[in-house]
Amino acid sequence: MNTGAENHQRKIYFISGLGADWRMFQFLELPQDLPYEHVEWIAPLSVQESLQQYAQRLKAQITASQPILIGLSFGGLMAIELAKLLQPYKLIIISSLATSAALPWYYRLLGNLKLQRYVPLKLLQSFLPLAPFFFGAHSPAEKKLLREVILDINELYLRWSLEKLLTWRHEKPLPNLYQIHGTADKVLPLRRRPGMYIVEGGEHLMVMRRASEISKILHQILIENA
Repeated sequence: MNTGAENHQRKIYFISGLGADWRMFQFLELPQDLPYEHVEWIAPLSVQESLQQYAQRLKAQITASQPILIGLSFGGLMAIELAKLLQPYKLIIISSLATSAALPWYYRLLGNLKLQRYVPLKLLQSFLPLAPFFFGAHSPAEKKLLREVILDINELYLRWSLEKLLTWRHEKPLPNLYQIHGTADKVLPLRRRPGMYIVEGGEHLMVMRRASEISKILHQILIENA
């Protein structure tokens, strides 16, 4: 059994998705004895800055001796890269990728064509009306938040993050990885592997719409599997 002192060294660090923030996690219910923080995205130095270099700078925000990393979508990739540097107590990704092989072929094709470097930002934002369908945003609050995220995103950060997502290379799942994924995710379709926590009908933003189910899974990972 863990002592209070040991628990005090543990802290959850949430890493949101592409261009998003703490609001994506606002409906989750966490174990009361685990403090948490939200990692804030920082500006990339350039489009060429690697995920590994970026993770080196981002890890300054993670100060607990036994961090628990929870990454959503693109934040899951960053959580994996941080885990390589920090050796966290637990690593959890939601609606994300455990390996680069799970990225759909059409994304890899876009990465090879390097369209993410040249397509005008206004053109990317013009797909806003389709975003709720692809991301699984149904309620007015979910649609409003998604709209704000898309319209407020910084162009340098958007191009950098798309570049890193489409060209990411990571062959094997890390040994301490817990993965939660929905069967109806249209943004990053489910790629099954042993040991996953699969949410039937869960979409890309199920962390909001299916928050009670995700919370139960997180409790199981954080408490029962401790």
